[in-house]
Formats: sequence, structure tokens, C-alpha cells
Amino acid sequence: MADSPAGRIETDRDGDVVVVTIVNEARDNSLDDPMLKALAEALDPEALGDARAVVLTGAGDRNFSGGVDLQARDGDALTDAVRSGERLLGRAAAAVEGCPVPVVCALNGNAFGGALEIAMAADWRIASRGARFGMPPARLGWVYAAEGIRRFVDACGAANTRELFLTGRPVDAERARQMGMVNRVVDRLELGDLAFADAMEIGKNGPIAVAGMRAVIKAIETDAPPSEAAEIAERWRQRAFQSADIEEGLAAFREKRDPDFTGR
Repeated sequence: MADSPAGRIETDRDGDVVVVTIVNEARDNSLDDPMLKALAEALDPEALGDARAVVLTGAGDRNFSGGVDLQARDGDALTDAVRSGERLLGRAAAAVEGCPVPVVCALNGNAFGGALEIAMAADWRIASRGARFGMPPARLGWVYAAEGIRRFVDACGAANTRELFLTGRPVDAERARQMGMVNRVVDRLELGDLAFADAMEIGKNGPIAVAGMRAVIKAIETDAPPSEAAEIAERWRQRAFQSADIEEGLAAFREKRDPDFTGR
């Protein structure tokens, strides 16, 4: 657990799954600088150890996160706070996107600004019915960073990203699903269990297979040349074919039992 004066990032391990929770309910789960640093640290390979999946969520049932907490100041000080917050936000989002194991984001409530970018960096998202999502930089007069916008274009397409960013208008969870921001919209009481079930299902599968296919999907998603994606796939395929996991997986299939993968 990592604390800051306003809030904290909590981490809990349950079997193969680490649950990372943004806790700052008094301020809509907003993320101050120490919390952004702590979020990145929570997803570091050393911190995760041998975990096989992560669930990222917010405390309570109203907000995933209100975004970067700028602790509003006047004039140049506020501009500096925006720039500092953006840098730390970028590192946190990069840590989610670059997490060594898949990240399932459980959007337990509203997500705005940088918090929504962090959610978009996850492998996929499940949203609580009634949650609202928005990107307000145009309403505040600044241009959002290209890397953050890219995450939305990759998931939602250019036209939906324009609608979201250029109007600054929040959308509800169902519209977010239609736009491609979230995979599923579920009742609030089901959200935590469903996100954890997804993570547990990942954890039961072969770690080499999961990591390899995740790497190939990322290469295709980022428009890597087909030859490069094929080369990445072949490297991971060779590693899988030479592993003990493939022998275990095939044996378990023949014997009609659950496999016991080790990642070796």
C-alpha cells in the first residue's frame, strides 16, 4: 500500500491476481502526484512478482477516478501543475500499458481526464452501468498529449475520439461501449466479481501463451509491418513449443483435467 496526504493506492493479492485500487473517495478518487507515482510502482514487475493478471479499479461505487488532482492554483502555478501532472500521468498510463501481465480495468464509476486515459491503457475494460466518462481538456483550454489521444484512437477510431475530445461532452457507459471504450457494461454489484473472474481465467492459462499473443496483438494494434508482427509471433511460438507448458497443456487435454502451467 502506498499513501499520500489525500489518498493512496492499495494492492491486494488473491491467488494469481493482484487487485490495484485507487482510494481517495473524499476527492472523487482523484490522483495526486504521489498516487500517480505509486500506481506506476504497483505495476512494476518486481512488485507483481509471479502474479498472472491485474484488476485495476477505484474505491466505492461512484468514481473510478476524477482524474489528475491539480489542487488548483492561480496563474503560472496552475500551468506548471498541469504539466507536472501530465508527465506523471504519462508514466502511470505507460506502466498500465506496459504491465508484464494483462490488466483488466473495472470501471466502478465515473472516469474523467487522465483517469480515463489510464483506463484506456488497460488490456480491456468492464464498466458499471450508470458510469460516465469524459475528456475535458478542450473545455479547459489545453491540447492533450499525443500519446494519450493515441490510446483513444486505437480503441475508438478517429471519429469517436474527435467527438469525445472536441466536444468535451461526457458519455454514459452504454455509449462508451458503442464507441469501443469499454467491452461490457454490467450492473454495479456484478462488476468486481466479473472483472476478477476474467483475471482468474487469464491466470489459469499458459503464461507464455498469454504473453506471446498479447505481444503479437500489440504489434498489430500499433501498425507494425506484417513481417515484424510475424517475427514477434514466431519468436514466441518457438518459446512455447520448447516449453514444459505445452507438454502440460496437451497432457491435461488428453487426460480431461485442468492444466498446471508454470511458465517454463
